[in-house]
Amino acid sequence: MVANPNNGMGHDNPILPEVDTFKLVAETRKQVMAVADIARDAIKAHYTDPALLAEFIERHQTPVYVFGRGLFQHFCLWALGFEPGFIPPAKGRRYQLLQQFLKLQSSFQVFRFPSLRSHPQGKQDKKPDCHFNHGVFVLTRPLFTVGFISHQLHHWLAFRSGMRGYCERSQRLYRKFWNENNGQIGAEVYKMKAEDMLALKAAINRDMEALQFLKDIASEVLIPAKQARHISKGKASA
Repeated sequence: MVANPNNGMGHDNPILPEVDTFKLVAETRKQVMAVADIARDAIKAHYTDPALLAEFIERHQTPVYVFGRGLFQHFCLWALGFEPGFIPPAKGRRYQLLQQFLKLQSSFQVFRFPSLRSHPQGKQDKKPDCHFNHGVFVLTRPLFTVGFISHQLHHWLAFRSGMRGYCERSQRLYRKFWNENNGQIGAEVYKMKAEDMLALKAAINRDMEALQFLKDIASEVLIPAKQARHISKGKASA
């Protein structure tokens, strides 16, 4: 809020806030809309098969790894402090270990994205056009679905557009927010530093935006497509 220039303080100019909050909110909304538009176009072009979405991501230099049902890989991912989905890049040791773990595991596994028969066979580590600078997708076979990838795709695009909420601090606080507080904001928030509160808020906002996008794309594309397939199958069997 701009201070009243006639407040009797003897200043010739009003005292302005350091950050133009209204401008910042407007710019963020524009970014959110732009990310949703790009994500929507990608989903519409590739919604018939989750493997097509995975290939779309890898064409933009971000690797996608899919774990089988082995408990070892899941335990190692958990031990490193990560969860399946889009994992933003980080400067810490954990992210370096994650890269080494993925490359090591993939070198032993013959890989084919599930459900896409035409995908060329090969090792998971053969991703010459990909790097970890923009993060990495680590998925499990049960999560290798158009719905889950669509939600994580929105996160990836938001990160690449420069939106806040994907730094190590934000991600750490957000994991704690869900894993320890069950997504509930309690009294511990009042003990947080201002920087931590802003970092957590940004991460929460990004996930809310991704969830809203998933809801919208489901009603616009995924559900109608599924209904159309059921109708076509019914006519074929009639």
